[in-house]
Amino acid sequence: MSDHNGYKRRPWVWWSIAALALSVGALSLVAALPRSDPKVVVLAHVTSKTSTKSIAKLPAIARSRPIRIAIAAIGVNTTVGTLGLQPDHEVMVPTNTRVVGWYKDGPPPGQIGSAVILGHVDSTQGPGVFFDLKLLKAGDRVTLVLANGTVTKFAVTKVVQYSKTSFPDRLVYGSNGTRSLQLVTCGGAFDHATGHYESNIVVFSHLVSVSSPKVAVRS
Repeated sequence: MSDHNGYKRRPWVWWSIAALALSVGALSLVAALPRSDPKVVVLAHVTSKTSTKSIAKLPAIARSRPIRIAIAAIGVNTTVGTLGLQPDHEVMVPTNTRVVGWYKDGPPPGQIGSAVILGHVDSTQGPGVFFDLKLLKAGDRVTLVLANGTVTKFAVTKVVQYSKTSFPDRLVYGSNGTRSLQLVTCGGAFDHATGHYESNIVVFSHLVSVSSPKVAVRS
């Protein structure tokens, strides 16, 4: 399958994101996880409607790849790499557990559409950069610095755990006409037979502020 538009990715989205677990059975907490996961579990969500008027007034930004991400609520501050597609059309995964990767065939954070950043939950060496992603709450901020110096900030609207058999590829990767950011990692129960977690954690967020570039960073 060669479609890259976000609407026919189901076969490779599940399995490529499943690879983020990186054979993580070594963590002691795994033994306490449930045997199987429900299809969808909402971990956090906005209780009131967000004003779209203020979002619409935010300035447009030039296309520029993200180079750094910070999430103060869970102590994340790391570099952002780029992820494309492998020859078999599966999404590449970050090179190690301490950095994240932006899916470069989608829009960068701050442009119209769904920007997607993937990170590891853990490995045999311990927790990964997105280990606490599931703990984010509605309203928590995610900051992205782009290569041209632009700083974009997003507010979390929802945190959902999806069974890999019901991963919402259109919702996560497809353009919805707004400037959104999705963060993706693994979670839920760990399947020792396959060496992967059974679910994905997806954090949905929307753009709340844009700072004009001051010092450009070579991309």
